[in-house]
Amino acid sequence: MTAAGEPRILVDLSLAPLGGAATYVAGFVEGLTSGAIPEKQGIVALLSSQWAACNAPAVRALGGSGVVVDAIDTPAPGSWRARLGRGRLLRQAIRRHGAQVAFVPRDAVPTLPIPFVMLSRNLYAWQAFSSSAAVGGPLSAYLLRSVTRRSAARAAAVLTVSRAMIEAMDPGVKVTAVVHHGSSLEAFPRSACDEAGAPVAVMIANVIANKGIETVIDAVALARAGGRPWELRVHGNRSDRDYAERLERHAGTALGGSVLKGPAFGAGLAEAYRSAHVLVVGGSFETFCFPLVEGMRSGCAVVAPECALVREICGEAAVTYAEGNPESLARALDAAWSDRNERSRLGVERSLAFTWARTAARTVELVREAGRARASQPPAP
Repeated sequence: MTAAGEPRILVDLSLAPLGGAATYVAGFVEGLTSGAIPEKQGIVALLSSQWAACNAPAVRALGGSGVVVDAIDTPAPGSWRARLGRGRLLRQAIRRHGAQVAFVPRDAVPTLPIPFVMLSRNLYAWQAFSSSAAVGGPLSAYLLRSVTRRSAARAAAVLTVSRAMIEAMDPGVKVTAVVHHGSSLEAFPRSACDEAGAPVAVMIANVIANKGIETVIDAVALARAGGRPWELRVHGNRSDRDYAERLERHAGTALGGSVLKGPAFGAGLAEAYRSAHVLVVGGSFETFCFPLVEGMRSGCAVVAPECALVREICGEAAVTYAEGNPESLARALDAAWSDRNERSRLGVERSLAFTWARTAARTVELVREAGRARASQPPAP
């Protein structure tokens, strides 16, 4: 326990593969460092040694804020060695630090000797998708769903990243709270967008089938036919190379050239947003969708499918369209361009509500509440 009687927390941030997981780890570390969180010395942040070595300034700042930092060697994310050895690593860290409650920002949580709080944010953990295979294949997805249900039954509390995510989960799961993610990008308000040159639409998405990239390509082709010389740039990992090659062929036919620009991180990510006028989201297969907030924060007009998640995150800032319908999306692109300055202003204002300091502080508060509640319960007979 801390001096104030708070339970000692282990925060597991040791998995950080490229993409949303790495964004979460970097953001949560930032939030733990800068957030107004009491008794930080009672928090242990478990990090991957590889991630810690690549982000040494952030790790030093985290330790300087009072949080205990433990960097451990972890197997490659997504490997069976990582899946099967996860529990052992966490149990060792719990014993090493005398933790009394753990926060694991994942759907599948191994058996632990202390109460834990899980963060549900992976649609594959709750639903089977026939048209978009999960990373690792059908067997990996099946095991993920099986372990996720057991994890939710054992958890002291279940958090999730959006109200929309709750709709995907089993009806019997009692979600304690929704805690939105934050964004680390600097606000980039645009007093007026340059009207010279081609309007630019950007997508930030792993190149996999559930992102709706084909629909966006077809919509941009239609928007070009309507008279504006739209340019499309897609930044993301080529997670499925065969699919990426098919996309390139399709883009060559529809738009006359490649649209895949490779992944963008750090300063490159900020530049990708700032050099575009419109952020396009191609599908509703998302649970929080970092690009929605990042695009708004960067002053882009946001165009996204009409769905509960987009309404939750963007409010009135986004221009929406009927998912999977290129004609509807082409009209939305033109509407976003015509109203880009107002959409930019609304988006920047809306995005400022999403901060990592708020995310981390609220999460720690909920984890401590769960730890206290479990500690006060009488032992099972």
